[in-house]
Amino acid sequence: MSIRIISPMPIDGRPSETLRVWIMALLLGLLIGANNLIKILRDSVFLGHHSVSELPYLYIMVAVLAGVIVGTYTRYTANVSITRLILSTNAIILSNLVFFWIVLTYYNADWSHYALYIWSAMATVIAVAQAWTLANSIFTPEEGKRSFGFIAAGGTVGGVAAGFGANWSIHLSIESNHLLWIVAGIYITASVLVIWAERRLDGRVYEAEIHSPNKPQNTYTNGVGELLSSSSYLKAIAVIILVSVIVSTLIDFQFKTGAKQAYSSTKELAVFFSSYYGWLSVATFFVQVLLTSQTLKKLGLTASLYVTPAALLTGSIVIITWPGLPAATFTRMADTILRNSVHRSGMEVIYMALPVPVVKAIKTFLDVVVERLGDASAGFIILLFSFFSTEKYIAYVHFICLGLIFTWFGFNRFLQKECPQAVRKKMPFEESSPRIGWLGCD
Repeated sequence: MSIRIISPMPIDGRPSETLRVWIMALLLGLLIGANNLIKILRDSVFLGHHSVSELPYLYIMVAVLAGVIVGTYTRYTANVSITRLILSTNAIILSNLVFFWIVLTYYNADWSHYALYIWSAMATVIAVAQAWTLANSIFTPEEGKRSFGFIAAGGTVGGVAAGFGANWSIHLSIESNHLLWIVAGIYITASVLVIWAERRLDGRVYEAEIHSPNKPQNTYTNGVGELLSSSSYLKAIAVIILVSVIVSTLIDFQFKTGAKQAYSSTKELAVFFSSYYGWLSVATFFVQVLLTSQTLKKLGLTASLYVTPAALLTGSIVIITWPGLPAATFTRMADTILRNSVHRSGMEVIYMALPVPVVKAIKTFLDVVVERLGDASAGFIILLFSFFSTEKYIAYVHFICLGLIFTWFGFNRFLQKECPQAVRKKMPFEESSPRIGWLGCD
């Protein structure tokens, strides 16, 4: 195995690239670790007090609120430097963590379980999306192609520590609500890292500075609608994200249904989910380190986008054949592992074919609003079939997954054919970006 598969050392020997890789890997490790801790808490608390039949309503509410919040976020943050945006977001998240700890510890009302689930589905995703936006800003396309797999693996290491750490703390009879204080400490550490990185790397990056208040640059502040309407390439990306999230959410529903049937108490669920997220992160790490770079190199960028839907097609067939928690768990693990490794790295490189202002304007919208719209669509699908058959509607969900996966294949093919140079002609920017055209067309 070549050392370059797992080493962040740049091929051309630039020490600043090595520093940037390690900073981003550490930052993602902190954010993914915090994200997993919140997931463990929110899943165990909600399923410990509510029926899985209430999950579709959560998916829908998350989508509605995400559209309002992120629409406002995108409009008013276009001209804010990415580091200041990250620090502001972290400060808001910290205040929210204190609020939820008070509410869950002293009141534990049903509405607080809904609020925590909805909030976690937006806040942590925004934080991670901002980190990847920072990575897109401080790496060239060639650097990203060889480094993003390692950076994503750094995030997974944080997920491993969070999963097994939570499991260990629960076995020590530490209340799961207190995980919120650990999450708060992680976000404080991440903020300190961003401040240090801003001072250390300013002026040493290649495609775009971390922050450069004196440098004029084109930005897009009128919303994302014009960007999407002007580019079939961006539309294809949005549809792929939407369909993939619907499939992922339907599989998540099947997985949590099995977990609820197997475990009844909040503590049992917390132990199960902490073990699940821990082993999930271990498997994801090995895939990211050993397979992601090789998959992108061997199969090529566009061909690698077929790996995830092919795996989920196989998993869905297994669930139909052998329904139950084991099949749903392994399919859900395959979805998450590939989504956070091969699929994520491939999509991030695809974004790098676009101008930096376009990425900044559109990426958070796609990563949050479109993904939440996918959650809502999955929620409506589940509710629709539950009205027709209260006993067999989960079986129908399996077949919906199969149809959506084939749709996913179709739009991957469309994206493969869509030439990035066509994007440049339609983008509402006066200056073109050297990134456009790097992706190439098959």
